[in-house]
Amino acid sequence: MKLRLPSFIASFLVFFLIMEVMRDLLLSRESMDQFLENTLKFAELSALSAILFLLYALVAYLILFYCYKKFAKGLSATLVLLGALSVIGLRYVLEEIVLKAITGFGNYYGGITVSYYIFDNLYYAILYTAFGVCWFFVTYSVHKEQQQQALQLENKKSELSFLRAQVNPHFLFNMLNNIYALINMGSDKALMATDKLSQLLRYSLYEANQQVTIEKEVQSVNDYVELQGLRFRESVQITTTISPNIDTLPIMPFVLLPLVENAFKHGVATDALQPIILDLKYDAATLQITVANAIATRQKDETGGIGIENLKKRLELSYGKNHNFKVHNDGKRHTVIINLNIA
Repeated sequence: MKLRLPSFIASFLVFFLIMEVMRDLLLSRESMDQFLENTLKFAELSALSAILFLLYALVAYLILFYCYKKFAKGLSATLVLLGALSVIGLRYVLEEIVLKAITGFGNYYGGITVSYYIFDNLYYAILYTAFGVCWFFVTYSVHKEQQQQALQLENKKSELSFLRAQVNPHFLFNMLNNIYALINMGSDKALMATDKLSQLLRYSLYEANQQVTIEKEVQSVNDYVELQGLRFRESVQITTTISPNIDTLPIMPFVLLPLVENAFKHGVATDALQPIILDLKYDAATLQITVANAIATRQKDETGGIGIENLKKRLELSYGKNHNFKVHNDGKRHTVIINLNIA
């Protein structure tokens, strides 16, 4: 928390003008006459009062700024009270002793006691000390809120980094299994598969920023589809539809890939009558991603599953309320629809 004296003084002057100057001018005919007859003198007296009253607020603010977090709250309150009394005492010395010795006049006519002076100045001491106290707690509250938001942001970044770190091993594990299967079958496609895998890993390692373009994200999907195509004897059936002029729109990396990977893992990939559908539509600042596939009747691999859950968490951290994730499954067809507000 920083000491903000310029903004403190500026706010105090506005408060003083409202509570003292404007009030006197509006409610006191004598003050208005004095202002009209001798504006300069009125301004000088007001400035002097502002300086004296500023001491109450400033002392309270400084005491809380340096003591509130270090000492017990009761001790801080006691120090603020002693600070206000000290300012009253300082004003008494300046006005009723020093000023009277120099000019022959003090702020009060005739002799007054110290106790009377203190009692008579309690109103101003309470009012402007309260201003200093309120200013401190308002700025302290804002500071704590900013700290909390910064902490939440750092936690969010840490969690997002952790989730991104999970993507690579999961993806690499699946791809290495595919290449192992090709090698085990003695396929000459294993070399090409290794090359495609290297391209995907390059994207995985070097495009892990918060945002990538849709063009890069779609290219990673194309590389993945080509890599999967090496595994099948029949050609892979996937239909991709993309709205025009959205290649450069920003998107979180690895949004499409887990969806398409899940479609290959649990769906039908080689049926021309039931192709995997990848559809990207952009309208009114909303990107709608749809991935649909026919559900395979083969036995499902129960291992893994990190991809989709990981994606859901990353979307929540990156987009929050600016996204929704819907899944439709009627037992025959599986559809995932994601809407992202990327305005």
